[in-house]
Amino acid sequence: MDMKKITEVMDNAVKSGEEVGAAVVIVKDGKQVGSYSCGYADLEAGKPMKTDTICRMFSCSKIVTAISALICLERGIIAMEDDICRFIPEFEHSEYWSDGKTVPCSRRIKVADLLNMTSGVAYPCAEKDAEKINSVWYELEQSYRNGNMMSTAEFAKRAANCPLLFDVGESWMYGSSADIMGAVVEAASGTEFRTFVKENILEPLGMNDTDFFVPAEKRDRLAQIYEYAGAEPKPFEGVNLAIFDFDKVPNFQSGGAGLFSTADDYAKLGAALSTDGGGIISRKTADFLSVNSLNEKQRKNFVWDSCKGCGYANFMRIVENRNNAGMLVSDGSFCWDGWTGTYLMMDPKEKMSISLTMQRAGAGTTRLAKAVINAAESSF
Repeated sequence: MDMKKITEVMDNAVKSGEEVGAAVVIVKDGKQVGSYSCGYADLEAGKPMKTDTICRMFSCSKIVTAISALICLERGIIAMEDDICRFIPEFEHSEYWSDGKTVPCSRRIKVADLLNMTSGVAYPCAEKDAEKINSVWYELEQSYRNGNMMSTAEFAKRAANCPLLFDVGESWMYGSSADIMGAVVEAASGTEFRTFVKENILEPLGMNDTDFFVPAEKRDRLAQIYEYAGAEPKPFEGVNLAIFDFDKVPNFQSGGAGLFSTADDYAKLGAALSTDGGGIISRKTADFLSVNSLNEKQRKNFVWDSCKGCGYANFMRIVENRNNAGMLVSDGSFCWDGWTGTYLMMDPKEKMSISLTMQRAGAGTTRLAKAVINAAESSF
C-alpha cells in the first residue's frame, strides 16, 4: 500500500503539537501491509514512539473482553439471555434510582445488557445517584495502594450492591459493564479472567506483548502518558479507573480498561476480527460483530460525537452510515477507542484493520485516529 498520506497525517499531528507520538499498523487480508511511527514515547528521555512501544490500552481492552464473552457463547457456557446472577448471585435483586429513591428493577441484568452497555451499572461520574458505585471504584483504588487489591470477582460483588442509574435495558450508558463481564467470564469458565484471555486470545494470536501488567524486562518499552497545559505537553501523574503501571499480575483484571499492549500486537487481533476470526472465534461469530443491538429508545442516549452514524454492540460502535460517521470505511465496520487515544478499527468488507496507539490522557477518539483511518482506507 501507499503509506504517503498516512505518514503525512501523523507527522503533521506531531509537528503541530496535537500529539506527542503515535504508531499505526495496517493489516489487509490477514497480513500486515504497512506501519509507521513518529514522535516520542517519552519526550523527556528522547525515546521515540515505535510500533512495539507498550501502551496503556484502557477501553480498547473492552474489545478483548467482548471476544472472551463470545468465545464463552460459542462454547455454550454463557448465553445472551442468561441473567448474570447465574454467575454472580449478588446481582439477583438489583435496584435503580427513580425520583430520588431506589426501587426494584423490572427484570434482572442479562449478559446482553452488559455487552450492549444497557445494564445501568455506572462508571465513576459526577451524578448524585452514582455515589455508591463511585465509592466502590475509590475503594478499589485504595485497596491497591494499601497492598490488598480487590479481585475481579470482589469488584463485581461490590458493584452488585450499588443502585443502577436506570431500570435494566431502558437506556444506553457507558459504564462498568465490561468489568462485570470479566467477572462473568471468570465464573462461567472456572478460570481466572487473565488466564482465560491469555489461553484463548493472546497466545493463539501471538500477542506476546499484551497483558494486564508490564514485567521488568519490558518496562523500558512502556510509554509515558501526557496531558496538555496550554501548548505544552506534560507527564500525566494521576490514576484513572484504578489502572496503575502494574509490574506484576494485579488482583483486579479490568475487562474495561486493564490491558497493556502495542500497535503490533493489537494489529494481530484486528487481523483476526476483520477476516474469519483468526481461529479464536468462528467466521459466523466474526460476522456477529457487525450488527447493532440497540433499540430506538436506547439510542436516545447514544449521542457522543464519536458515535454519529453508528450503532453499538459487544462494547464497540458499528458504522451504519459512513457519511454521518465521517469515516471512509464500509458500513458494518466496527471499532472502539481508549482513554489514552488507542484505537482499533475493523473493516470486514475490505478485510482490513487499523491499529493505532498513542498515550494522551482523556483523548478517546482523536482527530488523528479518524484522519489515519481515512488515509489508510483511501491508500489502496
